Amino acid sequence: MKDKVILGTVVMLVSLNTSLTGLASQVDEARNDAEVAVINQEEVSAQRLRSQGDEYTREFLIQFHNATQKYRQAFQLGIADQAAGQTHSFDNQVEQAAYQKGREQGKQWGKENDKQEEPQIKSGATSGHSLDQEKYPHRQPLPNQARFIARIAKHAQQVGKDFDLYPSIIIAQAALESNWGSSDLSLAPHHNLFGVKGHFGGQGTLKPTTEFINGQPRQVQDIFRSYASDIQSLRDYAETLQQPLYNQVHRSAVKNYREATRALVGRYATDPNYDKKLNQIIESYQLTRYDELKKDGSESGLTRGYQQLGLPPKKHVKASSHRTVSEHKKISPVISVIGGAASAGMLTGLKKILIS
Repeated sequence: MKDKVILGTVVMLVSLNTSLTGLASQVDEARNDAEVAVINQEEVSAQRLRSQGDEYTREFLIQFHNATQKYRQAFQLGIADQAAGQTHSFDNQVEQAAYQKGREQGKQWGKENDKQEEPQIKSGATSGHSLDQEKYPHRQPLPNQARFIARIAKHAQQVGKDFDLYPSIIIAQAALESNWGSSDLSLAPHHNLFGVKGHFGGQGTLKPTTEFINGQPRQVQDIFRSYASDIQSLRDYAETLQQPLYNQVHRSAVKNYREATRALVGRYATDPNYDKKLNQIIESYQLTRYDELKKDGSESGLTRGYQQLGLPPKKHVKASSHRTVSEHKKISPVISVIGGAASAGMLTGLKKILIS
């Protein structure tokens, strides 16, 4: 009897060890596949992930998310180092590949700058992107556009004052990224007005998005942050723009809002016409009125703004001074903004989406 028990235990342990070895092999395969996909900027097929099973899918998502963050950070460092004449090296294959591509991009931008005889932006990276000089005619906002502007205008002015940003750009970006507050991501329970990727306070959601890779639009899936309110979204966005990468977005560093929108191209978004889209919104709906501040720093353009939108002025326009600080400040957007680390709870939700 004792021999049978011992034999059964040995068989169980051998079986368990084989299972663990197989699982470890699957994890390594998922990690390698994720890194290769990020390096080559490949589209990820949900069908392929489903065919590999739950554990592979879960590990792939974790590693794909982590590798994407490393790629974006190393890519931007490559651009900055090319401009500064410095060099770094990495042991990680994702970071090394991204760094080299960043240097190549920086070199290309440098050549374009020389041809156009434009001064380089002294922010650790070059821009080769010329200033938008287009004239955009004024328009009367549609009812949904007027409601959206009124919804966030006072918060945008307060955030602009607190973080040295243009309220007009804040409103225009929120309008563009959220389709004037109508996208699923911008509505409750997410309140993500800027399409910020990653997690906020452990909360995130998987959504499809269009990214520009090598100048071509591609549909991809990514994780986006969820906020408790619009003001949380606005302030987290402003925290993102406090990084050195966005020095030229600040009011104190540029002459006008168009120089600031130009600085967002290739940093906040990969769309080469991102600044033009923002400028058109700002000019068309005269959002620069929200950039005006009284000497005491209060919002001088807010009541007038409501009148121009055809809406009754708010009785209480003083913005709350409460400041919600993001738990994830290390955000490095090459393809677009992303932050936070993947959590087991979030990945469970992702797995259900992909495998269902």
